[in-house]
Amino acid sequence: MLRLDTALLKAKASEKGDVTHEDIARRAGIERSVVTRIFGGNVPTLVNVTALAWAYEIPLDELVPKSDNLAEVPA
Repeated sequence: MLRLDTALLKAKASEKGDVTHEDIARRAGIERSVVTRIFGGNVPTLVNVTALAWAYEIPLDELVPKSDNLAEVPA
């Protein structure tokens, strides 16, 4: 399951002066309700994760760390 590192997102947003869900949504170009749901634990879409990663210059593999319960994909 996709798990967003919301603590990292919150820290990066704070560095840019974005402290509310509205601030984060505005910078990322997504709806405030989406940000609220993400911080509430809902699984975000790839489009929204990408928008947040680009907005706060966070590498995707840091924003979405590998979950321990994901099965390894064979090479």
